[in-house]
Amino acid sequence: MESVSSMMSSFSESARLAKLADYGVLDTPPEKDFDDIAAAAARLFNLPMSAVSLIDSDRQWFKARYGIGATETPRSQAFCAHAINGNDLFVVTDAPADPRFSDNPLVKNAPNIRFYAGAPLITPDNFKLGTLCVIGTEARPEPTEAQRTILTMLARLVVRELENRRIARRAEHQASTAAKLTEAIIATISAPTIAESMSVLAEQARQLCVADRVRVVYSGTEGIVTAQAQRDSAVGVDLPWADLDAAVQGKPTFVGVTNKALSQPLAAGGWIGIPLRQDPPAALHVWRRLTSNFTEMEAAMLIDLARVAASVLKKRN
Repeated sequence: MESVSSMMSSFSESARLAKLADYGVLDTPPEKDFDDIAAAAARLFNLPMSAVSLIDSDRQWFKARYGIGATETPRSQAFCAHAINGNDLFVVTDAPADPRFSDNPLVKNAPNIRFYAGAPLITPDNFKLGTLCVIGTEARPEPTEAQRTILTMLARLVVRELENRRIARRAEHQASTAAKLTEAIIATISAPTIAESMSVLAEQARQLCVADRVRVVYSGTEGIVTAQAQRDSAVGVDLPWADLDAAVQGKPTFVGVTNKALSQPLAAGGWIGIPLRQDPPAALHVWRRLTSNFTEMEAAMLIDLARVAASVLKKRN
């Protein structure tokens, strides 16, 4: 049986890789800000090579490199893969004499690494994405305290640059999403009948959250009416609609991941249910296969859209 420590380690690595992916930096073109930091690190140590190295699942990829021809190497060969296991500078003064690296292809062959020093790139929430490292082809003594301090500071600058880009990208995404929500609200309000409003609501909710299936159910003068939208014809999962309808009654929102509080499973899907009104009942259900759970922003958008739909129901009934 897998040990608890092994499972925790696997979970931590999955979370680290998810954080790395969230920065959206892998396989992006070179950028001057990162190139300048790598060059400054090489000059600081008077060494021929340096890199901003990011540790992916099976490779190390260089966002910036100085004196290095390759854009990536296997993770199994990466000195930086060792450096991200700690919080401090990771130093190898003479790689051929170090049993951890003596047989490493990067030591035995080009670029013939002998000296390595890497400062981990630590995010504000303590994930280690990779390193800012300097590399030499001759053995050297341990870095001075001043060199350690400056290389660590430069690594923090790399993380700050990554953070700035992530924040800007997120702000752009939120602005785009806000525009889509506005379009969805207008479309829902503009539909000429309740039935058409609910059909529009279902399709707009599906598009906003890239959902697999959306269902709106309401009861009015026409009787109980449902409107549905789904991502593709392959989504033929039978969902426990009676349970879902009951789950949102009397609650402002209900967010589920599997089958909690339900008598049937949700086919390993993420679900969010939002009441549009209680009497007579009306609710919006959004479901997607569990590739990722709903984010807070997605939930907030659906709630805002549902409030508009609830207002439409109130005025037209």
